[in-house]
Amino acid sequence: MIKWFFFLTLFVSLTSQALAGPKPDITKLKPHEIALSARPVHFGSNANVKVFGNLVYRSGFIVSSPSPFWGGLSGIAISKDGSQVALVSDAGFWAHLNLTYANNRLQPPKTALVGPLQALGNKPLKNRRDRDAEAITLLKSGKFFGQALISFEGNHRIGRFSLDKKGVKGPKSYLRYPFLRGLRGNAGIEAMAVLRKGKLKGALVAIAQSRKDKRGNFIGWLVRKGKIAKIRFTPPPLDKYRITDAVGLPNGDLLLLERRYKFLTINMRVRYVSQKELRSGRPIEGKVLMEANSNTHLVDNMEGIAVHKNKQGETIVTIISDDNFNGFQKTLLMQFALMTHGKSALRR
Repeated sequence: MIKWFFFLTLFVSLTSQALAGPKPDITKLKPHEIALSARPVHFGSNANVKVFGNLVYRSGFIVSSPSPFWGGLSGIAISKDGSQVALVSDAGFWAHLNLTYANNRLQPPKTALVGPLQALGNKPLKNRRDRDAEAITLLKSGKFFGQALISFEGNHRIGRFSLDKKGVKGPKSYLRYPFLRGLRGNAGIEAMAVLRKGKLKGALVAIAQSRKDKRGNFIGWLVRKGKIAKIRFTPPPLDKYRITDAVGLPNGDLLLLERRYKFLTINMRVRYVSQKELRSGRPIEGKVLMEANSNTHLVDNMEGIAVHKNKQGETIVTIISDDNFNGFQKTLLMQFALMTHGKSALRR
């Protein structure tokens, strides 16, 4: 069943972008609540298997809605306790969810507050090329309602936005980083993360989706106190993954979410990068914590990753997929507990 479902998914994903569904028009969208339907799913083909590399599957859902303003979800940010989630869509809208838990398991979300992303002065994003939001990251650890950075493709930019209980407000400003001027087409800043601890605390990591150097390393930038350093991520040999998101861990290190399209298969990977490697100046290899594919796992177009700590001190990894607004793909919302050296959480 999993393999057949994702054969259809891949047919759409691999043939042409033109087969993606139409994106909703946000020009008249006002913030409002929409109904969600969440169907529980298993991550692996064997429901009894919960451990996948260094991640332990906790719970997950296929989340759908009758509203057109649900889909294309490319970036996710989560509160310190995991109770609040902000999402951005490549159609130019945001979504806010309140999450609840029972026995350390995420419960099905029933509603979401949605609204349009805006331009400076709370003006609407009239041009479609201005709406392609790809990543969101909170500026301050532990403060969900406050400032967040949101990156966009097409018209490549990073904006400083405000989050409150009524949703995402228009940007306060755009960050004028020189590297943004060199980005082209659908190859912009796909992944962003703020480092939460250590010597690089507060630094922004921004990674371009398809920008590579002559040796095939993916290019990103480390921004701290007004200084910008280029960083390079070395993929393993014969690797065709793309970095789709990143998140700063409580201990100051970094997680990368990666996706690969291969004939009849979608692959996803979670890679761990230490802050020491980020500071080294050398190409960054990291460590693969988990790798999965749509032949044996419930994997779709995974594009957003976030982390929080639960009451037991475990680091919980939340991953969401982009359904491309077509009926063959799904919005997956999944949570895993992170294991390190046999333990169920990073406790450093």
